[in-house]
Amino acid sequence: MSHYLSRIMIPASAAACESDVMIAGNAYRDHRLMWKLFPDAPDAKRDFLFRAEQGANGHLLYYLLSERPPQAWHPAVRVESKPYQPRLESGEWVHFSLRANPVVAKPKEKGQRSQRHDVLMAAKTEAKAKGLSPEAMQTAMTGAALDWLTRRAAAWGMKIDEDEVQVDAYFQHVLHSKGRRMRFSSIDYQGMARVADGDKLARALLGQPAAEPHSSLGHALGFGCGLLLVKRLP
Repeated sequence: MSHYLSRIMIPASAAACESDVMIAGNAYRDHRLMWKLFPDAPDAKRDFLFRAEQGANGHLLYYLLSERPPQAWHPAVRVESKPYQPRLESGEWVHFSLRANPVVAKPKEKGQRSQRHDVLMAAKTEAKAKGLSPEAMQTAMTGAALDWLTRRAAAWGMKIDEDEVQVDAYFQHVLHSKGRRMRFSSIDYQGMARVADGDKLARALLGQPAAEPHSSLGHALGFGCGLLLVKRLP
């Protein structure tokens, strides 16, 4: 199945026309604006991943991976798309970036289902319980975030250089929709990795990682998380 990788630029004036979207919070705004790029099937199941970036002059900038070509819904919306079929060879080095919602399942009381927790907040809670210093607490949180990534890298066909990974831009999102309040966190990863399995990496880049333990690209996929991007290194 063919995919498309697109760069979407939405002027603030065009986004402001969608008043119901603008008041819902940034992550929900982004979610709604991405759906507007696919007007032909409003009831279809989501078949895209995206990431919001900081655009120039107040514009909204998005990178979008989709199974259908996106369509501009406003004359000022700029859509640059190209067919996307990633092919990488084992042994190649790439620069990767990923915005993810890393969570960990923590058991509740006996007989109850496990509950998902923010990886960094879970590490912070454990560090506080141990009486660690603020510096040691931050190290533990960063380590937990890095561990979440490295445990999944093999399933994505990558061997990550842990010394070259940056873990930053931690952010807690609050969404308001239809009277409900939702929370999730995101964190940005970037660094260098060696391609260990080109086929597995191609699947992960298309948002369809191999069905293996710890292979998920994370949660909150409809709200700007889970889009893995790579660039070959010379």
